[in-house]
Amino acid sequence: MPNPNPNLTLLKTARELTEAHNFSEPGLREAIPYIKAFSGKQIVLKIGGSVLNDHSLLPYLIDDVIFMKKIGVNVILVHGGSRQLNKDMEEKGLEPEYVDGLRVTSKEILDLAAQTFYDISKKIKDEIEDREYKCLIFDRNSGLVKSKLNNLNLGYVGVPEEVDVEKINTLSSDVIPVVSSVTSGVEADDIGFNVNADNVAGIISSSINAEKLILMTNVDGVMDNNNSLLSSLTVTEVEELINNGSISDGMIPKVRTCLSALRHGTKKCHIIKGNETSFISEILTDQGVGTEFVPDESKIREKAI
Repeated sequence: MPNPNPNLTLLKTARELTEAHNFSEPGLREAIPYIKAFSGKQIVLKIGGSVLNDHSLLPYLIDDVIFMKKIGVNVILVHGGSRQLNKDMEEKGLEPEYVDGLRVTSKEILDLAAQTFYDISKKIKDEIEDREYKCLIFDRNSGLVKSKLNNLNLGYVGVPEEVDVEKINTLSSDVIPVVSSVTSGVEADDIGFNVNADNVAGIISSSINAEKLILMTNVDGVMDNNNSLLSSLTVTEVEELINNGSISDGMIPKVRTCLSALRHGTKKCHIIKGNETSFISEILTDQGVGTEFVPDESKIREKAI
């Protein structure tokens, strides 16, 4: 069967975009260059915030992931599930314990986390397959991401060390991967580790030289001291904001994940608030949403132009 006319495919997907998101004609003209630019590229999306906690929002996100798939953009979905794990622990009479903000994970909790996160992966998989696409779940037995022990005081908590990129690159074009943040271990006898989902998304993005890494959370992005959104930051600007205290607390590890990804092959990173339209709006509009992170040289080139 001959390949379809790319211009006809673009027109069809543009019409779908208009119907799904009520794009105006100027908005559609704005989106088309992005559709062309990102076709054939890979995006890593860490699902978090309200979209992960409110399952009524999940169908909207999966609709947009499928739309991106139709125009040739391959999206790798990554998730954790801290709130869901806390709920499942409560039902079993297990009390969460933290050290420096990190969950202490016994073998019992690791096994529970693996099941809880698999259940989340399965919900995502069902949404994808309802739209006649295939989904492959990568859990702690998959060997996609391998981690090592983080801290003896934390139990089975790990930091990601390596990614089997071939497992992503050899997927069929109609398959969307969903990756749980309970990963395999580096050593053959490791039973696995509970890993921060942002870090899992970051190392996957770096390993495949993704076009974008998007961390979806429950805040709009990085705010300045006047509580105004900072829409674009370079690596140097982020370091300055951390040093002067403007970026603090839980936002620091998120932006550090973005900076690491930029330094190791990812083209651009974003922190956005999860809602019905944020994913597609960040990718296909000039203004975008949330905060984008770019290498220093990107701003230098813009000034030169």
